[in-house]
Amino acid sequence: MGDDTKTPLKDLFDSLPPGKHILIDLSGNVAKLDSATNTMQVMEYEHHEIHDGNSFVAHFDNTTSSDDDHRTAIGIVTSATTKWMHVIVSVIASSAAEFSLFEDPTINNDVGTQATIYNRDRNSDKESLTTDVSATPEANKFETYIEANLATLTGGTLIEHTLLAGGEGKKAIGGSSRGSQEFILKQGTKYVFELKNIGATENRHEIHLDWYEHTNG
Repeated sequence: MGDDTKTPLKDLFDSLPPGKHILIDLSGNVAKLDSATNTMQVMEYEHHEIHDGNSFVAHFDNTTSSDDDHRTAIGIVTSATTKWMHVIVSVIASSAAEFSLFEDPTINNDVGTQATIYNRDRNSDKESLTTDVSATPEANKFETYIEANLATLTGGTLIEHTLLAGGEGKKAIGGSSRGSQEFILKQGTKYVFELKNIGATENRHEIHLDWYEHTNG
């Protein structure tokens, strides 16, 4: 980079009163302060992704019959591109249950019910690259399952398992902060997020996925 490209930045620095500081990027753009508090406002990265239209949600709730081991689940297939899915999972059960996250399990196509993924920026027209579990996968969709749909679910790698006490409220899977909760899911791979009854009790299951899609590299 020649001296001519540095001159505008040098002039900017030279114009500052003694003891004053500014924050700029390499293009010479100056970071602005909040006009009310005269402080710099910092946005968390995942919040930034909402504003960029790259943050999405999927939710499914189901009340089981009074049978032990009855299940509720969400199925997805991640994009085969390098735009990876960074997801956190929250679940609720009104009675005792266990949560399992299966990577690359076997389950027949089109046995569940297709549902729509929603962009968290309701002014954005961007759609998720995540698809449902079907013979003709559709982007911005996911699959929901109840016990009657899950007879063909087998195998896969169990990458997370959590026990839930009945009625304890919403539980984030993995930890107490986003850094310990977040999974970066493998591209082009099927996942099933499952809640299963512990005991023969009618159980209200809720599964909530919150994620952003970010290009790796």
